[in-house]
Amino acid sequence: MTKPRSWFLPVVVWIALVGVLVGWFSLQARGGVPYWLVSLIVSWLPFLALVGVWIWFSRRNGRAASGANWVDLFEQQIVETQRTNALLERIAVALEKPSAS
Repeated sequence: MTKPRSWFLPVVVWIALVGVLVGWFSLQARGGVPYWLVSLIVSWLPFLALVGVWIWFSRRNGRAASGANWVDLFEQQIVETQRTNALLERIAVALEKPSAS
């Protein structure tokens, strides 16, 4: 069951943004708010909402496609990098030895 807090805040913020936007449109129709301000809000609000939803989904889905946690994937990558470095050092040491010819 989802907690009420997980969806309550975004809904309240969305309702507040829509209310402010409707208020500004009504003021703009009466000549109260400059047109460029309304134009700026209308043009940037969808982009900011899209970025907010993207961040919310990325934080909500903290797992990769494999089902592993991101921290576990980074730790696996570190282990693999250390293993590769050890093998490369062995190769470098083997190449530095003078040949017995």
